[in-house]
Amino acid sequence: MRKLLLSLIIVSLALIACQATAQQSGGDSVTGVWVGDFGNGYFDRNTITLDLKWDGKALTGTVKPGDPNGRMYRSFTPFPIEKAQYDPKTGEIKFEALFSPRERTYLITGKLTGNTIAGTWDRPTERRSGDFKLTRQKAN
Repeated sequence: MRKLLLSLIIVSLALIACQATAQQSGGDSVTGVWVGDFGNGYFDRNTITLDLKWDGKALTGTVKPGDPNGRMYRSFTPFPIEKAQYDPKTGEIKFEALFSPRERTYLITGKLTGNTIAGTWDRPTERRSGDFKLTRQKAN
């Protein structure tokens, strides 16, 4: 009985250690480079890249141009995300981003599921909205 209990404790500690290592290395984190598209319909899609960093308390990042070979590629100067929130328990992500050249404020709400972030965007002053889907890129 003692051997069984000891074995269960050792296995439990090993699993906890593996989980902690995965979280520290970004395994369950939003940290990384995410590439995909956004738009308000099937024929209105723009490629986009998000470079995100989660330090355990704060989410920071940059919006960058997407895949140059993707649909409706636009080249622009990268800009930071603001007022970002990430809940690692639910995978919920929220942030704002101001595209200064056109004074466009984007309100983003999404959810991290595996290697995908999907959700909605809104430009309230222009009454425009749509959806997005991004996939985590493998580290080089």
